[in-house]
Amino acid sequence: MTDSKAGQVLFQLTDQLRGPLRTEDAQLLAFQLLVWAHLGEEHQIHPADMAETALYGGSREIVEALNRLSMSDGLLGHAFSGAASHARAAGTDIESALSAAKRLADGGIFERFLPADIAAELATPRDASLGLPKELVAMVAELAVGFEARSVYCPWEMEGQLISATLCEAIEVFVETPYLSPLVALFALFHKGEILCEVADPLATPTAIKSGRLKKFDSAMSFPPFGMLPKSEVANQDIYGRFPIKQATVTGLMIQHILAQTDGRAVIVVPNSFLFGPGRDRDLRQYLLENGWVTAVVGLPGGIYKNTGIGSGLLLLDTRRSHDRVGFIDAGQPYFCQSINRTRKALINTGDIVAYCNALSEGDTERASALLGQDLAVTASFEELQSNDFSFAVERYVVSESQRRLQGQMQRLETAELGEVAELLNPVPNKDRNQEGPEAIEVLEVGAQDLPANGYIKTPEKKVNIVLPVRRSGSCNDVFLRPGDVVLITKGSTGKVGIVPEDVPPAGQGGWIAGQSAIVLRSSDGKADLRWLGLWLRSKMGQGVLSGITSGSTIPMISIQTLRKLEVPVVALAEQPRAGEVLQHEMQLQARIDELREEQSGLAENLWAELLS
Repeated sequence: MTDSKAGQVLFQLTDQLRGPLRTEDAQLLAFQLLVWAHLGEEHQIHPADMAETALYGGSREIVEALNRLSMSDGLLGHAFSGAASHARAAGTDIESALSAAKRLADGGIFERFLPADIAAELATPRDASLGLPKELVAMVAELAVGFEARSVYCPWEMEGQLISATLCEAIEVFVETPYLSPLVALFALFHKGEILCEVADPLATPTAIKSGRLKKFDSAMSFPPFGMLPKSEVANQDIYGRFPIKQATVTGLMIQHILAQTDGRAVIVVPNSFLFGPGRDRDLRQYLLENGWVTAVVGLPGGIYKNTGIGSGLLLLDTRRSHDRVGFIDAGQPYFCQSINRTRKALINTGDIVAYCNALSEGDTERASALLGQDLAVTASFEELQSNDFSFAVERYVVSESQRRLQGQMQRLETAELGEVAELLNPVPNKDRNQEGPEAIEVLEVGAQDLPANGYIKTPEKKVNIVLPVRRSGSCNDVFLRPGDVVLITKGSTGKVGIVPEDVPPAGQGGWIAGQSAIVLRSSDGKADLRWLGLWLRSKMGQGVLSGITSGSTIPMISIQTLRKLEVPVVALAEQPRAGEVLQHEMQLQARIDELREEQSGLAENLWAELLS
């Protein structure tokens, strides 16, 4: 059973180790001593290496016994790696610590507490792990092995928590990881089923091979490392046919590898960048959808990991199914998460997510919809996903009631895709900015801070030196802002909009360019007046529409592909110039407001000037 007092067990042992050991080393040694004593109680090690025998010989014999254990073959050797050196550093304190561990083991401490609960607060180096929340681990394990799975594949198992979540399951577990930590091996020693741990890079050198082919498992669960850089030749040198999308990102390669080893469910936690990233990630998402393997996508809240703020999502894939609809669950809603402190959150009600996913897996979308309302979860068709450029961003599909009303309003308007109405121009690339030399020119950069809430953009203050980029088509002067252009921020302060005034300087020295976080909307035929588009985009309706296509919890972003397909109202050519009248009126009102503010601020100053005169 789980008990909040489980964390006190290690404290009782580390309290005995007052030597020079670091906190994480002392806690790991304490857990190793506890497991050592338990293994002796269960007669799983040679009598000469039992904790009880070593205690009679004092600290020297304890160190020697731990050294022999660390040199054992298989899991036992990995489990006690480093224990001898830490015990030696602890000096004579190791005797009292082992005595305390033996008393706890003899008293049946592992009958009351699960090993994972005892080691839950074990400190790990900050760069060694994500710091996985136990609620997420439990949900991943339940989705992967909660149905009738007889074998499960766990690549990149770095922390042992997935193993610990399956200790009571009599199933075959295959762990494949570049580094087998002592904690992973310690948990594995408690497993009731068959367990095999291989030290290998799953991408470069897969070891689950049978008769020259990849071994298939009933299910898979994994927290692949975020931000790992693969060797470029991995996909090209593969002999097992794992990578139909060879140019995928590292996350995409990991997903494909896991699916190649799975004949059933795969539960994979990925960074948010995979869910909505363009290019290679998009191609893989399309491939997964075309095969019908995507059961559900769970958008996870930020702040659930101890050691990183990276946003993430959970993919539930199934190679035995062919789904025509995909479930999207927003686990960032208050129903699914609660605040622990100012920066950390914890998942709750995860059983409802599991039940929803299981209903979808069985093809029962009606039961799934009855379990979770549309403010928490929805299903989307292949056509809907295709219209959203195969984005898996949950916020694109699970929308609030106000967003649904807005969508209804848009459906009553005549609309067209933004890419049909305007040309979308990228800003000057970074490599051409901040340049020196005879070809460099000084220009003014329009950033998010320069975009007003009304009227036209005023003269920006930031100066940058650029070299005009070579373009495959069009003129290099296209990077300069022109009268009537619309500047839209697509990264960071997403949705901010500005309209370029008539008196903008011409292209060249002193001209205006858009900042790196912006996109420029320009009339593609030179006839349309896009000032109306700028007014609509910064209206309440336009801002709501832009909010609906914004993705990313750490850095909000709007993908250009999605922006091109955004439906915007169609305004007749004859009506478009009215936008100029509105903007002029806004500028006049703003000038009056500025005058009144100046007059207001001067009232008190005039009073003091009179009193002091």
